[in-house]
Amino acid sequence: MQIIIAITILIIATTLILYKVNSQFEKREFIILLLIIIISTVAFIVYEKNQENFFPKMFKEKYEKEKNVSIEGLTAELLNNKVVSSKTKFIYKFTYLIKKNDKEFLCVASNVEIDKIENNFVFKDFSNLKEECTLK
Repeated sequence: MQIIIAITILIIATTLILYKVNSQFEKREFIILLLIIIISTVAFIVYEKNQENFFPKMFKEKYEKEKNVSIEGLTAELLNNKVVSSKTKFIYKFTYLIKKNDKEFLCVASNVEIDKIENNFVFKDFSNLKEECTLK
């Protein structure tokens, strides 16, 4: 969000400089400025939303493939990057609903580590995933 604010301030500052140089500011130029701000804001929000859902989708696909159990609902919480930012190591807490033997379970998998190696993301020790499940 700070990036959007910085870009918006930069665009407005550029517009003001152009206004001072040209001594005029037409309605058409103002509409173009507003469109640029709106489009860049929407694009950034969509990008952030896609990035936010990337690892939960990846976890769900891998879990369903490896455990042969479908996940009914899933929420994810990023545990690292709150204090220290890392672009190669991500630690998540996943809370999800699964259906096994006609019973629903609420499961929590804490400290699920995902490492980035070049352009690939790898779950660390996924086969020994420590999950706590309770009957719903």
